[in-house]
Amino acid sequence: MKAIIVYVSSYGHVEQMAGKIMQGLEEEGSVVKLTKASDIEAEDLLKYDIVIFGSPVRMGSIEHNLKAFIEKTGGLWLKAALKDRIGGVFVSGGNYNSGVELTQMALYGTLLELGMIMVGFVNDMPGYGHGANQWGPVAKVGLDGSEGPSDETLTACVEYGRRLARVAREIRGQNNIHM
Repeated sequence: MKAIIVYVSSYGHVEQMAGKIMQGLEEEGSVVKLTKASDIEAEDLLKYDIVIFGSPVRMGSIEHNLKAFIEKTGGLWLKAALKDRIGGVFVSGGNYNSGVELTQMALYGTLLELGMIMVGFVNDMPGYGHGANQWGPVAKVGLDGSEGPSDETLTACVEYGRRLARVAREIRGQNNIHM
């Protein structure tokens, strides 16, 4: 399976999380591209089976550069061009009550609009509760960004990458869903 992680990282936390998700995907045999939202065109998403968005929380929502990228996917939405791809999200925020779930749900809403199949984080996976919630990996980095992702968050990121790859292989591979 081919995966892409599209992210924005202001303090390096989301980028660190993206690297760990990439590790998990690769451990399960996926080929992964890691890219900043400013370095990709919306049509590039068509090359991938798995699309993952990562964002810092900004005022309880998606960071503006990632939001700008997402807004460029309108043409893909019109054609249902990303239908049946696997989607996932991860975020970094000041605290667990800083809008992380709002940001995750906004990102999931976008992926659902694009016709993608969402993959969340299960409560029996390593890192759940302290490094992830049901929506995916979460980093609590302090209001000034000084804390960085915890070991639990980084573990959750690797596990999430593994899960995304396994689900994609199961759904897209065995059911002959192809681009």
